[in-house]
Amino acid sequence: MDTKALYDIAVALLLGLSAVGSGVGDGLVMSKYVEGVSRQPEASGSIFASSLLGVALVEAFPVIALAFGIIMLFTVGTL
Repeated sequence: MDTKALYDIAVALLLGLSAVGSGVGDGLVMSKYVEGVSRQPEASGSIFASSLLGVALVEAFPVIALAFGIIMLFTVGTL
């Protein structure tokens, strides 16, 4: 295999695994949010704010992976 094909496979794995990981992470954060609100409904506002922060942090990883993937795709052969 040539170098370009290996880079394409690496980028596909990078983006695919980061998307799957982000989906699992979002599901965990929101399930814990629902669990927390069901235990203490009066604290739903602060729990919601914390869960939004958690989702934002989880969603940052695929964006970073996308940036690395774009860098990898456009720098093939320049290293």
